[in-house]
Amino acid sequence: MSDAVDIARTQQIFEDALNLSAPAPDVDIIEAGLIDSLALVTLIFELEQEFRVQVPLESLEVDDFRTIASIVRTISTLGRETPT
Repeated sequence: MSDAVDIARTQQIFEDALNLSAPAPDVDIIEAGLIDSLALVTLIFELEQEFRVQVPLESLEVDDFRTIASIVRTISTLGRETPT
């Protein structure tokens, strides 16, 4: 993983990848209608590229990507599991 995953950096990736203003860390981005399934795939791809992790499709849980805070936790966990 390239660097530590944090809220501000993840919000910036959200904004850059989706051309949307990033919500507060605990806003449910799916329930709020900020992203759809295609945007979620785009966001996951950008997070994988930025943090050099892979989100395994077989264990993908949408709930892990509902908020910026949950995304940070998920990507941080994946980063610890990814061999360097």
